[in-house]
Amino acid sequence: MKGSSAARLRQLQLMLQKCSQSQKHASQSQQRFFPAKSFSTYQPVIKVTPKVSLFDQEVLITVHGLTRKAKVTLQAWIQHEWRREKVVFASYGHFVASEQGEVDLSKDSPVGGTFTGIEPMGLLWSLAPLPGHPTDIRLVWKDVTKPCDVHIALFPGHITPSDSTVCSEDPDPRPMCVTTASRWMKAADVSRVEIKEGRLRGMLFLPPGEGPHPGVIDVFGSAGGLMESRAALLASHGFAVLSLAFFNFQDLPKTLEDVQLDYFEEAVEWFSSHPAVREGGIGTVSVSFGATFAMLTAMQCPQVKAVVQINGPPFLIMRDLQRKGQVFVKSVQLDLNLATNTKEGYITKDALLYSPSDLLPMWKSSAHMLCLVSDDDGLNNPQWIEELRTMYPEDRRHLIEVVHYPGAGHLLEPPYTPHCRACMNPAEGKHCVWGGNPKQHSEAQRDSWQRLLAFLHDKLR
Repeated sequence: MKGSSAARLRQLQLMLQKCSQSQKHASQSQQRFFPAKSFSTYQPVIKVTPKVSLFDQEVLITVHGLTRKAKVTLQAWIQHEWRREKVVFASYGHFVASEQGEVDLSKDSPVGGTFTGIEPMGLLWSLAPLPGHPTDIRLVWKDVTKPCDVHIALFPGHITPSDSTVCSEDPDPRPMCVTTASRWMKAADVSRVEIKEGRLRGMLFLPPGEGPHPGVIDVFGSAGGLMESRAALLASHGFAVLSLAFFNFQDLPKTLEDVQLDYFEEAVEWFSSHPAVREGGIGTVSVSFGATFAMLTAMQCPQVKAVVQINGPPFLIMRDLQRKGQVFVKSVQLDLNLATNTKEGYITKDALLYSPSDLLPMWKSSAHMLCLVSDDDGLNNPQWIEELRTMYPEDRRHLIEVVHYPGAGHLLEPPYTPHCRACMNPAEGKHCVWGGNPKQHSEAQRDSWQRLLAFLHDKLR
């Protein structure tokens, strides 16, 4: 236990060193938003402990130095770029200070704002695009070599983000104080190596130490490209992780139609024999379309011992899949006439024409599978996974574990990632409703992440 604590402390110390330049930039940003003349004569203080942390780490947010029972607003915001547009995400909470002139988010409930109840991390998970900014935005932190800087300001009285400096050049009132917390997807001592091996394209993340380490291949879905954030965070928890791109990246196929199962098999062969990866089998973490591919890969590759399946259909959708140059699995077709078209976008979970024979026979694999299922998913019907579970023979049912999350949507991300309810779905070329509500989705992200880590540590021992 002491060794684990020491390693954690070392990670944070290294991140603090690496963060100094980022903090300088953040300070300049604060000065731009909040000129020095704007501060009041007395100085309340916002404290974030720790100020530098991993993205999935809970922090303590407190305010000190207020007058007793003072009414104040805590407001958080980040600046994010989405498809070449700069978007500000913001959140806020209205608080009444204690008799001692303090606010503690681990003990105090807001009396108004973007979250309710005692929520230590409410300012982070309830972040959403500001009024006037596009609302169909998914917060994807693509550059894991830089922190996600979360600015937090304190205002007198109970106001909304529309009244504050984030939205106005000359607001009234001005903030009483401001601080910045740096959230990292990658611990400072995790190495990041670009992979170009044969056809394989991706990024390899290795935790510190000689290893070998438990190995995980991380795959996303229909967005394509290379998404490193989850892989970097997994490596920060002791896994050797290959973030695997499979289309729309460098010289890989431009579309899903040209993806072949052989590519994933090649990735398993290469990664499982890597000297930094522990022998005896690897795991996969995958979401949506990527989860379907991960299931098919586990059925072909005995090296895959553990599969984390996050809101993936248990059958192939829309596009036939080839292996060795021939059609290997026929796809289930989407009939948009059966979809529900709303102001937010399409809900397609009831628009797939499938039969039980289309379910992938995952029970033939010896891999253990953890299925994380969002019950308010607008793309996938949660009943699909239940139907798959019933197909498992009794003597193999221990190989599948299913966890349902009421009120959660399709995009289950690491903890404290802001909820995205709807945006463009590249696979369908239409706006789709991912589903979920912010509070229950946030609870699902916290729980599912802990289950995911525990499952991988257990099965890859």
